[in-house]
Amino acid sequence: MSCVHRGESVRIAETLVGKGVFAERCYPSGAIVGEITGEVVRYTDGSNYSFEIDEHSQLEPFPPFRYLNHSCEPNCEFDWIEEATYSDQPVLYVIALRDIQSGEELTIDYNWPASFAIPCCCGAGTCRGWIVSCDELDDVPANAQRLIRESR
Repeated sequence: MSCVHRGESVRIAETLVGKGVFAERCYPSGAIVGEITGEVVRYTDGSNYSFEIDEHSQLEPFPPFRYLNHSCEPNCEFDWIEEATYSDQPVLYVIALRDIQSGEELTIDYNWPASFAIPCCCGAGTCRGWIVSCDELDDVPANAQRLIRESR
């Protein structure tokens, strides 16, 4: 697979679960894929796309990284970098967890709390069945877990 840079480093395209973000070049493990920019909003105004900044505010991301989908086996993570030279706010970056090929969908683990868990259809070999933090999987209500097992 070719790894030449073709202009933009990512693109938005349709997936089985809606829009997703795809690599337009190869990224080695540990590489910064891009910066997540957006609008800072009050916590109550955030959406399912937003990233928590603190207990009172969230970053509502702009495209393309607004469309990062969840996977139980993600190839990316996000991290706040405090040493931003152009802002007094920390900067949120998408970082490759492993080598990523051009054309591959970029995914992160949403790590939602059990109270927000929804069924997962990421298709990963180790799919938890829920979009939820590994630490809170046992806190997903038993009746909800039974329903998802019966639907498979």
